[in-house]
Amino acid sequence: MIKSCEFIFHHYVNRGVSKKEYSVLILGIDPGTINCGYALIEKDARKINLVEAGIIKMKPEDLQFQIPQMIEGFNLIFKTHKIDEVAMESMFFAHNPKTVIKLAQFRGAIMLKILEEFGQFAEYTPLQIKKAVTGKAKASKEQVSFMVQRLLGIKKEIRPFDISDAMAVAITHSQRI
Repeated sequence: MIKSCEFIFHHYVNRGVSKKEYSVLILGIDPGTINCGYALIEKDARKINLVEAGIIKMKPEDLQFQIPQMIEGFNLIFKTHKIDEVAMESMFFAHNPKTVIKLAQFRGAIMLKILEEFGQFAEYTPLQIKKAVTGKAKASKEQVSFMVQRLLGIKKEIRPFDISDAMAVAITHSQRI
């Protein structure tokens, strides 16, 4: 039996935004093994707006149960929004081989789901994302979060960083389409 994932929105839902005729809805994803950050931003000819952001939180259990929970979360996002573009952060270097393997398995499941739904997606390295959002490839997570707040007009601090990282992925992609 598949147990449900938990959605945590952290007040980053902008219910006042409705998709405009000449806009693009971008889903940014920051894959993780416990928290998977996601952000939906709308880009039109002049600006970007936050539509929704949060995390898909998996329960701490075996991978065979966590992956279906995460996919259930993405299914809900895909059913609720008419997404035009998808972008995801690529693998980062980690010192723990078990962490890298587990993250690679999650990323593989996410990639398969995206390919089934959309046929393609963009991928950006952490350095590309940091450079696009802050101007510095070696920016800290705090610096990325600060710039995301400014670019999207968010007044509250964005936590956890999984959410601001997903927003940064979506912003990076918005600069390239």
